[in-house]
Amino acid sequence: MIISSKINDSKWIWVKIPKTGTRAYSKLLVPHEEDEIIQNGDRFFHFHKTFNEIYVQHQKQHSGFTVVRHPITRFISALNHLADLNSQCTEIDCVNHPGKMPWDTIDNMANFLVENFHKNCHPKNDKSLGDIFGVEFYNYYASFFKTQTYWAYHPKMKWFRYEELDVFNAWLETELGFDTTKIERVGEIKKKHLTHLNFNTPVFRELVEHLFYDDFQLFNY
Repeated sequence: MIISSKINDSKWIWVKIPKTGTRAYSKLLVPHEEDEIIQNGDRFFHFHKTFNEIYVQHQKQHSGFTVVRHPITRFISALNHLADLNSQCTEIDCVNHPGKMPWDTIDNMANFLVENFHKNCHPKNDKSLGDIFGVEFYNYYASFFKTQTYWAYHPKMKWFRYEELDVFNAWLETELGFDTTKIERVGEIKKKHLTHLNFNTPVFRELVEHLFYDDFQLFNY
């Protein structure tokens, strides 16, 4: 997505990495992002593109910026999202597909994913996510598990940390001229079915480090 600076009209590529809080910033940076939303029935999905895709589309003219997040908390956010989809739907019209994922303990979840999940974060057969997590629109949910390196690693990218959004906000104000005090927090999912679980286990940590090795190394987490 191309963002124009309100200060000098310079053009920037904004890469929206899934599960890094992009919805809240969308309302500030692109309040009318109809071209970035796809609809399937009564469900709406935010469409994400990699830096390279947008860069080539615009004749390799612009630099980019994005927010990256600690791989563990990003993975937990993705699991929370999918756990909620597997629960009784109360706010949207959807069908409950339980899938095969055990949600009872962290170690059971991690061991199951080690045995059944793809060994990298660029699944060749996204349909298997439907069996594991019980989701219908697996192409969209597969984006949760692609590395942040896949989305936004490039010499012309600026990266900001999700854990230090004050730094990102300051840059948006001084470089692009946006008033970040107008950011509205958007809760994608109100219920957090996994918050009672302790994710700080060696099995879970090892799984995430394996899946997102590049993110740990390249973004210094």
